[in-house]
Amino acid sequence: MTETVLLAGSVATQGLCLAAMRAADGLRRPGWVVVAFGAMAVSVLLMARAMALGMPLAVAYGVWSGAGIALGAATGVLVFRDRLRPVHVAGLVLVLGGVLLVHGL
Repeated sequence: MTETVLLAGSVATQGLCLAAMRAADGLRRPGWVVVAFGAMAVSVLLMARAMALGMPLAVAYGVWSGAGIALGAATGVLVFRDRLRPVHVAGLVLVLGGVLLVHGL
């Protein structure tokens, strides 16, 4: 697998972790807690593998954290019906722009 595919998987499993944390309702729903911990473990393993294959730490962490922020926000809006103000949307657009610049697209 390429570093980019591994990093994309890492971001996706981080998004699953964030959704599971929200669904865990403050650790009151143990099944979702287990999903959250498992997804985060897989996310870290995939990112570590991407770096082992040559992806620089700055790129891996920058994309992972920035894309994770955007994915978490999108999940909140689409799944949990969170509401974002225009200033939040503007911030997310800036984050996504930063992710694209860091990744070199």
